[in-house]
Amino acid sequence: MLGLGQISCGKIKRGIFIYVASLLLAATAVIICTKPFPPFNIVIPALIFIGLYVFAIVDAILIARDPENTLRLKPIVGYLVLIAIWQANSQIVNPIVAKTVKQNFIQAYKIPSGAMIPTLLIGDQILVDKHIYKNKEPDRGDIVIFPYPVKPEQDFIKRVVALGGDTIEIKEKQTYLNGKLLQEPYAIHKDPKIFPTGENQRDFYGPITVPTDSVFVMGDNRDNAYDSRFWGFVKKDTIKAKIINIYWSWDKEAGSVRWDRIGKPIL
Repeated sequence: MLGLGQISCGKIKRGIFIYVASLLLAATAVIICTKPFPPFNIVIPALIFIGLYVFAIVDAILIARDPENTLRLKPIVGYLVLIAIWQANSQIVNPIVAKTVKQNFIQAYKIPSGAMIPTLLIGDQILVDKHIYKNKEPDRGDIVIFPYPVKPEQDFIKRVVALGGDTIEIKEKQTYLNGKLLQEPYAIHKDPKIFPTGENQRDFYGPITVPTDSVFVMGDNRDNAYDSRFWGFVKKDTIKAKIINIYWSWDKEAGSVRWDRIGKPIL
């Protein structure tokens, strides 16, 4: 707990100031993380926290070197006070702050599958904005988080392709929106096979009109994605968040960090 070292040395105001500063800087770091200027949108918040921790530790050590600096309480009472402060922070304050941020503002996810390749790779760790759809509705092209309609306790990540009222059709892997061929530079097709109509809905689908209260979503890796073509539409009011950027990426096969992806905004 930042500031507890100062409090234990009797510098109560100084400790409270450092603690409050850490909360304010945490809020600032969250805002910076959402900005599209990679990799600084990730590096700057990391440096802020490292700098604050180093300052708090060094400052506490320097204060503690002076024997005059001590909490003016009997030892057993002083220890109990410090433990009580630490427990209040770890058991009450931190969980409330973390839950509030996670439910209403920003949350982290890890990509476990290749359904969104090449936009999202296996091992990408992403930040999502959970506040954005409180002020607006999803738009075509948004990559969103939502509960899998068949298994709501599991979150899915897909791209919104069609909105309520749109007519969607897929012919020989090509997507048509309201009768016009949709330009999708983000989509890939790796399987040369084309399933005929009636055998599989992957390559031929519709035409079908999306209900006004729903959206139609697909994975960018079109030949290897389980999406609205197979299990239907996503209700707009169930969409949890929009992806902002990648804050970390680990290539398990290569055993290395994908440095070029850190901080990359997701479009």
